[in-house]
Amino acid sequence: MNKQSDVVVIGAGLSGIACALRLKAKGKSVVLIEKNGKPGGKLDEFENNGFRFDKGPSLFTEPNLVDELFELFGKNPRDYFNYTRHHESCRYYFPDGTHIVLYDDKEKTIEGLKKIFSSEDVTAFSRYLFEIEKSYSGIGKFFLDNPKPELKDTIKWSFIKRYPLFMKKKMRVSLDKYNASKFKDLRLINLFNKFGTYNGSNPYEMSGLYSMISNLELNRGTFFPEGGMRSIVTSLIKLCEEVGVEIVYDEEVTAKIESGMYSLIGKNNYTCNQLVSAIDHLTFYNKVLIDKDLFSKYVKKERSTSGLALYVSIDKRIPELGLHNILFSTDYKREFDELFIERKLASNPTIYIHVSSEINSSDAPENGQNLFALIHTTSYQAPDNVFIDTMKAHLVKRINDYFGIDITDHIVNFDFWSNNEIETLTGSYMGAIYGGTSNKLTAALTAHPNHSNKYPNLYFCGGTVHPGGGMPLVLRSAKIVADKIS
Repeated sequence: MNKQSDVVVIGAGLSGIACALRLKAKGKSVVLIEKNGKPGGKLDEFENNGFRFDKGPSLFTEPNLVDELFELFGKNPRDYFNYTRHHESCRYYFPDGTHIVLYDDKEKTIEGLKKIFSSEDVTAFSRYLFEIEKSYSGIGKFFLDNPKPELKDTIKWSFIKRYPLFMKKKMRVSLDKYNASKFKDLRLINLFNKFGTYNGSNPYEMSGLYSMISNLELNRGTFFPEGGMRSIVTSLIKLCEEVGVEIVYDEEVTAKIESGMYSLIGKNNYTCNQLVSAIDHLTFYNKVLIDKDLFSKYVKKERSTSGLALYVSIDKRIPELGLHNILFSTDYKREFDELFIERKLASNPTIYIHVSSEINSSDAPENGQNLFALIHTTSYQAPDNVFIDTMKAHLVKRINDYFGIDITDHIVNFDFWSNNEIETLTGSYMGAIYGGTSNKLTAALTAHPNHSNKYPNLYFCGGTVHPGGGMPLVLRSAKIVADKIS
């Protein structure tokens, strides 16, 4: 059987779904192909004995980017998808026993900071928030909302007028050095260094330009969907079904181009005018449109971090834990040296803990919590069972150290997700969640583009291409591609 359409999108993760919907809204016939038996990619979920876990992404910013997809078809997003603003950004716990909570109410945040930081650093914090908003508005949106600039773009007025911003200090130093120039207290330096991990990179090597990553969370606010992160996918799939986006599951294909048309071969055959890869571009070159030269070119780029996710169900509440929590390691610099320079698993890693049951009480039984603990790992070494057991013990110890609560006898269920499983489920090459790193100062200009310079009518969206990883950016990449095709 041969199915013919205007566009085939490979990969029904968030970017693939969004791209398919945008193309459908522009009048294209679209087939969305997914190798797994269900959509969503990293936005998966599972349940175990009354505890529900979102398997992957947990931070939700810029919900308007999801709402737009419903509005394209004249739909009211609230009929499909709802969310609430979360007034806490994150709770940060430092090795010396101090902690702070960042709120969407800046005055409330400042009052908390005054209790443990100098007046000089508190003033610097307020100034930092102002500066990242300015950078995001001046440079960030220019890069994020448009295709990656090419050489010819540098002589356009839209680019030239931003030259003064490109010359700023943050463009020429690492994120860590930039943050160290703003704050005296190492705790605040590490807090803002942490945002470098949002695209799987090393804050001690990546450009200070990425200081603006924190803007969406700290200045624009964080949100949480009713029903958990997975509800983003289920609501968009419902929209796909209503508007006629054809989705094919359990289908792996190879592709070739003949006479300007793409032919895809799997259980069924597909023909299209335009082809969109919404999967890791290395996996695409390695397994779909086999191109050893392009694979060899892009595989040389340093891989981003992967992650070890520990899903721990406990029959006890730890009141100090909110929706988002960071438990810093005792030597943050050493952690990144191990991950990126030595390319090994960190011995004493920082732990991020997400507790969705603090918002959606149905995600855990009464007086229980669903702890999703994420530890950054190198893509160059997959965790083995010994390391996983060690990190489970590390989590238990850190919780006891910080909060004086031993959860050993309160663990009801335990599960994990690591490099190998991430690669198998999502196609992320080597389990690298964000593809290549942003560790070079010129990384923003050398990212994989949203279109092919070699093959006509071949496009790319998702977390491993411009403008990068994370939900807001993959949704932007879907829009960039849909606009280019139309």
